[in-house]
This record gives sequence, C-alpha cells and structure tokens, in this order.
Amino acid sequence: MTGLLTAYGPFQGREMNQSLRVLEALEHESSFPESWKREVWPVRLPEVRQRVQETMAHPPAVWLALGESGQELPCRLETRGHNRFDLEHDEASADGGPASGNLLSQGPTALRAHWPFDALALALQTQGHAVELSADAGSHCCNALLYLATLEAQKQTCRPWVGFLHLTRQPEDTEVQVQLVLDAVGWLHKNAPSFSDLA
Repeated sequence: MTGLLTAYGPFQGREMNQSLRVLEALEHESSFPESWKREVWPVRLPEVRQRVQETMAHPPAVWLALGESGQELPCRLETRGHNRFDLEHDEASADGGPASGNLLSQGPTALRAHWPFDALALALQTQGHAVELSADAGSHCCNALLYLATLEAQKQTCRPWVGFLHLTRQPEDTEVQVQLVLDAVGWLHKNAPSFSDLA
C-alpha cells in the first residue's frame, strides 16, 4: 500500500513551518512505513494547484497532508475543503496570481474530505492524543490542497484517501506532534484499502 505525507515550507516571513519541523523529525523514525513518500511543498497557490494535478494523476492509496495552524490547541483533522482562497495579506503565496476568490469558478461550495476522519480521531484520542475534528480548513494553501485534491479524488475509479492534519504552531510540542503523525500514519497504513492500480 502506497502512501504520501506532505508538509509545507516556511511562509509569511517565518523561518520554519511547524509541519516541516515535524516532517524533518520523522526522518529518524524507523517505524515510518517504507512504502510512504515524504514531500515538502512550497506555500504558493499556483504551485499547489500544479502539484495536486501531478500527484493525483498517479495517486497513492493514502495522502495525509500536514499544515500549520495557529497556536491554539488542539491539532485538527479537517473534514471539509471549501471553494475559496484569501491571500490578501500574503502576496508571496499568491505568487503573482489573484489574491482572493474561488478556487474553481464552477466548483462546489464545499467538499467532504474522503478519508475516515471520525474513526481516525477516535483511534488517536484513545491513544491519548489531543485532536479534534474541524469543518473549516481556512482560506490559505492548506484548504486549497484539501479542496482540489478531494475534487480530483472524486474522478478516480478507486478513490484514494486524502486527509489533512493541522498542527498547532508550538515548537515545544514537536515531539508530541511527531508521535501524533506517526500514529495517524500507522493507523491509515493499516486500515486503508490496497488498490493495486494505484500502486
């Protein structure tokens, strides 16, 4: 079973993105599944659009995307992607394109993320992790990735799981968040369907 774990690079002038910090720490974790790839994506909407298309042309069975939220606890499993973006205060992420609007002019207002977030949340909470479900992934590149990837997943004969986990911007919690991601990946790896045509 193939999997993909993505994180975002720094943005808005900060030197580090919490999702990247966690991804880098995972390089030293022997329990991370060998069949999963890890990628770092830039926080630029035009490139997010392009890379979603490239990834979903030959999708993994499971794609867990990580992003950075604010400093308010807890970490959040996202359940919806919304057809919107607002980069008015982040020109670098707009990368020369429009600063706000709809991700797709004729697209659905919102899409239910295709991954078992209820069961995963329960499993993680049972393991002692502080996580909650969220129906609002924001209006930045995190939401764009979830919305666009979910839309592409709907076109697949065998739909891959595409999920998003927002990590709080708390560097002192990196070790706890690394274990959270490891446990999430482990659960998804164990429970995801194995699609031979997606291998």
